[in-house]
Amino acid sequence: MTPLVTDDLAELAFRLCVAVSPVPGHATLLDALRQEGGPDFAPRVSRGGWYRPGRILDREGRCVAEDALGWLEAAWAEAGEDGELLADRLRGAGYVLTREQGITHYLVNIRGKGPADYLQLEVEELQEVVSHPLGATDEAVDSVEALLERPDGLAAAAALGRPRYSFRRLTDMAAHIARIGAQAGNPLPVMRFLDEWARSSAGQQRHFSDHWVLALSEHLDRYRQTRYSAVPVAAHAPSWQGTDEARGTELAQQLHDFDRTAGYGFAWYFHMVSGRRVPRSLPPKVFADLQDELAYLPQRDIALVTGWVTEPYSI
Repeated sequence: MTPLVTDDLAELAFRLCVAVSPVPGHATLLDALRQEGGPDFAPRVSRGGWYRPGRILDREGRCVAEDALGWLEAAWAEAGEDGELLADRLRGAGYVLTREQGITHYLVNIRGKGPADYLQLEVEELQEVVSHPLGATDEAVDSVEALLERPDGLAAAAALGRPRYSFRRLTDMAAHIARIGAQAGNPLPVMRFLDEWARSSAGQQRHFSDHWVLALSEHLDRYRQTRYSAVPVAAHAPSWQGTDEARGTELAQQLHDFDRTAGYGFAWYFHMVSGRRVPRSLPPKVFADLQDELAYLPQRDIALVTGWVTEPYSI
């Protein structure tokens, strides 16, 4: 079967997300992709805890507006941006706001040896729930966002229907990173991060997407030009168990313990660069040990530690 090009694959993924119901591990979706000629994807990261406004329902549960945010913005303008007046109107109407609770699933398909040589499929798992009665707050309503905010102390939100998939995007990461690299201005930290992965012992052992995905974003700069960016997100983030006073053999053992928990060598370095899980005081200590001829890292990793001490960065 001829491999699907990215645009065709995105269209297929969109269609299947509509047709397939979520299950743990996404086996039904992944099987359907393969049966339709798509490549093998592997789940890598799921990020939940977010939501977006849903619909507005009346007392009988009938839909008043499919787009709650748009409807409320129009109502806000109609009320002359008088929050108290609008809250009274909504309270009297007995309207209820729903929200879409979401989880974003990142799935990957490795295409080559380079850290960006993979496809990243992002699929949202959504479930509509009852949020709260509109206008049911004792706080001053000074914006549409205040109306959307769920008051504290309410009972657990009741589900409206079953969870469902929603296609978010499919990204050829090599092409996306090339686009980021071609942007004018200083290179983004993610470019150095991926380059260092390829040069490190981690990159010699495992593919980048075995342990990380990239959270993508874009915005318009002051010249109204689209700027693309990406931030690494770890599939598994061990906690650092080391001590501040450790040096030499003891420090080497702590680094090794972290790497073993993470599942690959030099993991401590990339977790140090990408967040606050590993203290940024480590590279100078490791560098000082190296100056004392305590070489407990491969030469390729020593070069990266030395480079970071000379020119530190973070994402």
